[in-house]
Amino acid sequence: MKIGLQLFSVKEHLMQDAKATLAEVARLGYKYLEPFGILDDKGCLSYGLNMPLEEAKVFLGDHDLHVVGGHYYYPGDPQFEAFCEYYAALGSKQVGSGGDKFPGGREEVLRKSELMNKDAEIARKYGLRYYYHNHYWEYQPFEGETVIDTILNNTDPSLVFYELDTFWGARGGIDPVKEIARLKDRIILLHQKDFAKDAGEPLNIWEKTADITVPVSPEIDRPTRRLELFAEVGTGILPIQSFIDAGNGIGVEYMFLEQDKTRLGEMESIAKSMEAFKKFTGVEWQ
Repeated sequence: MKIGLQLFSVKEHLMQDAKATLAEVARLGYKYLEPFGILDDKGCLSYGLNMPLEEAKVFLGDHDLHVVGGHYYYPGDPQFEAFCEYYAALGSKQVGSGGDKFPGGREEVLRKSELMNKDAEIARKYGLRYYYHNHYWEYQPFEGETVIDTILNNTDPSLVFYELDTFWGARGGIDPVKEIARLKDRIILLHQKDFAKDAGEPLNIWEKTADITVPVSPEIDRPTRRLELFAEVGTGILPIQSFIDAGNGIGVEYMFLEQDKTRLGEMESIAKSMEAFKKFTGVEWQ
């Protein structure tokens, strides 16, 4: 399994100077990237790299960086086809939704699942696999079925795949190792960060922090993302080697570090996680 970087981990630096940030990411040793975003504030079709296509091609080549996935927001985005065209031209193998919320309950999940089917058809036109990335609320049940199962049961399994964020899955109350085994035919990518030892609340978010019976809205979600909850890989409580082993067992090609928040500087944070990743077995960098 190759280790890559979801660029949300260095979002503050990217907003200040994208090229300098990506050059530092490359210097640290990350080669495989999963950007996020849509149009930048200048209306340039950069989709997270803050560079027009031809400029991005040259820059990535010069720094031996490879875009292997990308997040957009949200299913049904009218600019999704242009997004696919951009990522396909950069050589990416897949693109997908970085997640959505479903405050309208099961009916909203079903509606957005159909949008994912349509987006996946668009992605396929460009030779890209389509995937969906979870947070904790995908493990909330509506009418007896979890959101993620509703999505997967109502999308084409040959078109719509799953990028399991193990941190958020664990926050949603599931065992990521068992989930990887259960959904092995749909999971193609993994996200990894760690849950802090001094978080001050249970790992399972439904035990204390959120009400599993109330659909998660942006207002409900906002307080669940305290800085103190997040830790660099290998410094928290998650059994990361087990996640790597499980992913390798089903042939997952990439695990991306996604450090949503950090008590360190962003670059110090991703460097610390990289050193931890190197101590695990079953990972590679080239």
